[in-house]
Amino acid sequence: MLRWKYSRQLLAVVLVLFAIAPMLGGNPLAQPGLQQTLAVAFIYGGLALTYDLLFGFTGLLSFGHAIYFGSGMYITCILINHDVVPWYLAMVIAVAITAIFAMLVGMASLRTTGITFAMVTLAFGEAGHVIINRNFFGLTGGENGIALDATKVPQFWIGVVNTKYLYWTALLALIIVYAIIWWITESSAGRVFAALRDNELRVQVLGLDTQKFKLLSFVIAGSLASFLGVIMLLAAGSAAPRFADANLTIALLLMVILGGAVTRWGAVIGGILYSVATTRMQDLTQQPFFTDLPKIVGGPLSEPALTLGILFILVVMFAPGGLSGAYYKLRARAIAKK
Repeated sequence: MLRWKYSRQLLAVVLVLFAIAPMLGGNPLAQPGLQQTLAVAFIYGGLALTYDLLFGFTGLLSFGHAIYFGSGMYITCILINHDVVPWYLAMVIAVAITAIFAMLVGMASLRTTGITFAMVTLAFGEAGHVIINRNFFGLTGGENGIALDATKVPQFWIGVVNTKYLYWTALLALIIVYAIIWWITESSAGRVFAALRDNELRVQVLGLDTQKFKLLSFVIAGSLASFLGVIMLLAAGSAAPRFADANLTIALLLMVILGGAVTRWGAVIGGILYSVATTRMQDLTQQPFFTDLPKIVGGPLSEPALTLGILFILVVMFAPGGLSGAYYKLRARAIAKK
């Protein structure tokens, strides 16, 4: 079965094709609109993977993960707009500050477990969202957010003509995040994360400090989310409260479950599909077909969340392991037939 044996090589070929497609005319990826859509999708794919490190690999159900994504966006934008440091230092500082923030939140939250831990992270996330929404020290712009000063970043990221550079930047960011998480989860620390997810008491019996490993996973996931927030700032052109909302964290949970937890690539596929589906459904519901339907039918169908919710239910019912789980089931059946 060649399609199973050479799956990694096939993935490499797909990445190369995605990378060179914008340079070739006569294909959809040469269009700025699709490039922008996929750039955002790549970012969400990476963000879902950072959440999978917490939820899938370490077994930590956090409802405040989006605040680190928003933190990367806001800190970078504020530092750039106010000429505190050059744009590249602003990005590094934003990730560093967010890492410290994640460490402090993790140290407090990890004193609890289970649903209590989830609620504490939600409380911290909501507190951060409120601060952003209230225009903290006149820096965050309140409900309207803050626009990035385009004159203070490299111009190859600015303008419709340069959308392909944002596309490549987002794709590179996704590859970097994937490589880092692959390296971590394949290391000895990653095996401890998995053991914590399966049986924390057994890890304690082995004499390992479970809190330190949980905190390590928490900080790494938050830092990488912040890094992707920096890239989203470039793609969106502004920082807005919706990027730090708890609803985004819930969406990340759906992405991971849709793609399949603990497989890395499953979370990425789930994030990309969710992002693209959300964007396309918003466009689709504006078509005459939906507007001409009776309100009792067209009203609910015009809400992308309803369609995505139905899709999520179907995945949970018929493919509990997500898309990656379905893939591995097919692979096992194919091997069994050999």
